[in-house]
Amino acid sequence: MLRFAISNAFRRKGIAIFAILGTALGIALMTVLLSITEGMDKQMNEMMDELAASIAVYPKAAPLGFMMPSPIGMPISYADEIETIENVDRVRPQMTVFVPTEDYDFGDPMGTLMRGVDLEREIKEDDPVAPGNIIKGEPLTTASENEVIIGTLAAFAARGGDYAKVGGTMEMLVLGSGNATITLTVVGIFETGNTMYDFSIYSDIDTARSLMPTIAADEVNFIGVEATGTKYVSGVSEEIEAMFENRDPAISTTVAREMLESFTEMMGTFESFLWIVSLVAAIAGGVSIFIVMLISVIERTKEFGILKASGWSNRNIINSVVVQSITIGLLGAAVGLAIGYGGGQGIDAYIRMDVAAVTWRLILIIAVFGIVVGVVGGLYPAIRAARVSPIESLRAL
Repeated sequence: MLRFAISNAFRRKGIAIFAILGTALGIALMTVLLSITEGMDKQMNEMMDELAASIAVYPKAAPLGFMMPSPIGMPISYADEIETIENVDRVRPQMTVFVPTEDYDFGDPMGTLMRGVDLEREIKEDDPVAPGNIIKGEPLTTASENEVIIGTLAAFAARGGDYAKVGGTMEMLVLGSGNATITLTVVGIFETGNTMYDFSIYSDIDTARSLMPTIAADEVNFIGVEATGTKYVSGVSEEIEAMFENRDPAISTTVAREMLESFTEMMGTFESFLWIVSLVAAIAGGVSIFIVMLISVIERTKEFGILKASGWSNRNIINSVVVQSITIGLLGAAVGLAIGYGGGQGIDAYIRMDVAAVTWRLILIIAVFGIVVGVVGGLYPAIRAARVSPIESLRAL
């Protein structure tokens, strides 16, 4: 009976192809949207793992807290004091500044984030400025005055999609100084695989400071702290705040994981929206199965009557029609998955980011949905076929 049911699904090839393509288009959109949610979840989990033990320290008077580079500084000596706290693994003072440029367009009206790092301190392999992350050009050195390296994503975004060139120059506007600029030379392009870093520009700390004149020569506006383990993060954060409680300027701390958890909640809302859109699109595509199966049942009314007269039960008839619709649903899901995968890869190639991720979990979801759409789309036509009277069918012969 199974072979009979599957072969009958393609008795009218044109109509069967119509149903498969209708289902495939809905599931293709579903695949693209859900692969984006899978990709975002993957990147968020990787970022949370990477920043699990991180603490952000910034001036308490910063207008927008840690969310934006602060025009207010704090002594760089704070970093040396923080290093004395127990269970502190690393301390990285930085100068962060959004740099609008005259001849580069990074796709952000504010410019792109530039991080000035203290190259005198230890550079580890996981640091964006580490020599191992340089894919073109040279790394920064302690002699890198007015030199920068650019993350691969920021480099591609420059000049509207044309890669920034190693050896090229960038005219950076000095914030708050009218039209004054500083010419920076691009000495390298780096890639870490971390979207946050790869959309940034890095320089030595003095170069970044020169773009924000409100920060004194012995100050920074951000200090990154890493605890020796996630279980020490809260304690280290509290000790840092206690250490500088009565100091001027005062500081605030934010545990990176807590920040990312808040962001994850917002992403969850966005992902729910994508799920709803995906389901609506896939269900709309699945309507084609219902239409095709209903037409098939109407055309085969006499055949079903003869089958019942020859001994087929109502259950046999229902199972036969549902198997046909499931076959079409699964084929539509397979074609839609392939189209959606291609669409996701196209998006990744266009924006130069691994946004879409087709995981085994997503493949399972698509397969199950193909079966469900097949069952739901074929159930009413199957029941209608089972109600065919064999006597009336034989009279019509």
